Amino acid sequence: MEYSSYLNDALILLITAVAVVFLFHRLRVSPILGYLFAGLLIGPQSLGFITTIEGTRILGELGVVFLLFTIGLKMPLQRLHVLRRYVFGLGLAQVIVTGVVITLILQYLKLPLDIALLVGSVLALSSTAVGIQLLVERGEIAMRFGRVSFAILLFQDLAVVVLLMLITAFKNDHTPALETLGLSTLKAAIVLFVIILIGRLFLRPFFNAIARINNPQLFVAVTLLVILVTSAATASAGLSMEMGAFLAGILLSETEYRHQVEADIQPFYGLLIGLFFMTVGMSLDPKLIISYAYQLTFVLLGYLGIKIVIIFGLCKLFRIPTISSFRVAMILAGGGEFVFVIIAPSVAAKLISPELGQLLFSLVAISMAFTPILANFGKRIEEKFLEKEGERFTNDALSETMDLRNHVIIAGFGQVGGIIARLLTEKLVPFVIIDNDLKAVTEGRQNGFPIFFGDARRAEVMRTFGANKARAVLICFKNEKSAYRAAMMLRRQFTDLMVSVRLEDDEFENKLVQAGVNVVMPQYLEPSLQLATKALQAVGTPQDEVTQAIEMFRKNYIKISSKGYATQQNL
Repeated sequence: MEYSSYLNDALILLITAVAVVFLFHRLRVSPILGYLFAGLLIGPQSLGFITTIEGTRILGELGVVFLLFTIGLKMPLQRLHVLRRYVFGLGLAQVIVTGVVITLILQYLKLPLDIALLVGSVLALSSTAVGIQLLVERGEIAMRFGRVSFAILLFQDLAVVVLLMLITAFKNDHTPALETLGLSTLKAAIVLFVIILIGRLFLRPFFNAIARINNPQLFVAVTLLVILVTSAATASAGLSMEMGAFLAGILLSETEYRHQVEADIQPFYGLLIGLFFMTVGMSLDPKLIISYAYQLTFVLLGYLGIKIVIIFGLCKLFRIPTISSFRVAMILAGGGEFVFVIIAPSVAAKLISPELGQLLFSLVAISMAFTPILANFGKRIEEKFLEKEGERFTNDALSETMDLRNHVIIAGFGQVGGIIARLLTEKLVPFVIIDNDLKAVTEGRQNGFPIFFGDARRAEVMRTFGANKARAVLICFKNEKSAYRAAMMLRRQFTDLMVSVRLEDDEFENKLVQAGVNVVMPQYLEPSLQLATKALQAVGTPQDEVTQAIEMFRKNYIKISSKGYATQQNL
């Protein structure tokens, strides 16, 4: 029966997904590579366990949709406004310059201008799915190179509208290209405006009404409905489904339901994004790859090299630090999944030959598989660069901290670290600051702080700063994965040391407590206690009772906290 075929496909995909995640997690390798390789093996053109990939491709595309929705949840409009220079400046420059260079090369190779322009523009794009997934799973999307990479990818999603219009213009010679593009751009702008307007006016009241019903299943269903409706709306306007999901995420990020929505969506996108990468692997033809192995290798190296040079150069023009520019280039060097969206209809319209289309699929898919490898290479280069640049700071640290005992070490010199440093200075408490941001180190030293360059996640570095003689280490990283790694290392290497960690969210709190961290202080605890103090004072509670109640709550919270909140029963 037909349904048994779908059941077999589902079982094969699930078994493969479980095996890939387990194996590559043990190998400490990005599962993206595993998904691509697994898709290649089980696909219709290899072992043939899966004979048709259309249904799987649709589910996989939903994975990318949910991924962009999750990113939108973490990207309020105010933060997106800050990125506008990179989105519409650097992103636009990257697409145009890369597209023009590749088009000229294809023209030199005797490809017709219209085909060269279409292929060059497609190859200028990078993979939103691979790039963002790598940044998210490594906790690097909040870093500067992560934000820049995301901004460029966001503009590339917008550029897909223009590419789809190019196909329409090439197919319909009687329709002026500028007229087609103008109408489509106007339509897309109207749809985006309507989504934002409706979202700002009605989304919060709508979710308030759903939340009052207090039905978790209904809440999840409504969340999925919002994602799919906005995705369908942008898709109907010629934009990508991902753009609609991203907008929905941004609008929900400004509501009090952000964390609950993110937790509900996590299982969906985690599984579906794996299916997406497997469908990319299934699209490959191993026989064609073997037949053109030499040519593909040569073209792949040239393609990656051209994009790396262009992206790196443009980032430097926008005054992005050298190492951040290099890491952006490594993340965005490969091709993007939109090649399957744009080239497939081009082949169907006979604008591109099936053989050229399959070669482009293979080139882009292989380049996507290389992206995790290039990202790892970029990280290694960054570590070497920082080690070299930090040698003089390490020598200064050895000479200036060798006499310190019973001091405090502050790891991370952002706003929180700076406030702590000023307070310790006023109280004449000996302390030293460590940060791996050269700009922060330079500015801190200019302001008279005892700050040095170094990586607080490495035991030998912390020993240089006297961790074996210190009273406490205060970890003030913005990157919670880095904070977790540093805390684990400190508890393992310096067992008598008091370790305190600053968190922005409660995701890692339980793990840090289990790691033996003495104090875990969520970012929202102190502001909450300050507001509670104002409330108690407003209702006439005596000041000594207010102080006692707040201190007791703080101590109990720190003692029993494991979920980012404390229940009345626990307290």
